[in-house]
Amino acid sequence: MLQDLDSLAERIRQLVGFTRQLQAERASLQARLRQLEQECSVLKDQQVREHDEFTRMSERVARHDQELEAVRAQAHAEHAALAAQVHEYQTVSEANQLRIERSETDRDRLRQVAHNAQEQIDLILMRLPGAE
Repeated sequence: MLQDLDSLAERIRQLVGFTRQLQAERASLQARLRQLEQECSVLKDQQVREHDEFTRMSERVARHDQELEAVRAQAHAEHAALAAQVHEYQTVSEANQLRIERSETDRDRLRQVAHNAQEQIDLILMRLPGAE
């Protein structure tokens, strides 16, 4: 019976040792859990900050895209206006070139008429009495 009591006492000591070991492991696990919860909280805060930054950057990119599209539209409009001006100036230039060509033709014709008239005047003057 003493032997049974000794055996029981030994088992109780072992059980107390295991209990203390389990309590130490429990305390260690609780500390690790608190540490992980803190890390999780830090990561959540970081995620919120990064999400906010992503949102700001997305809005900024959207603004830049709108500005770029506005500049492109303005450049396209200005290009179209310049192309219209070029076409208009080309039309005016062609019309002026035609006018110059007609003027040169008229000038040449008038020179010829003036030359012919001068010749006729010279002939008439030569026929007049007292002409040398």
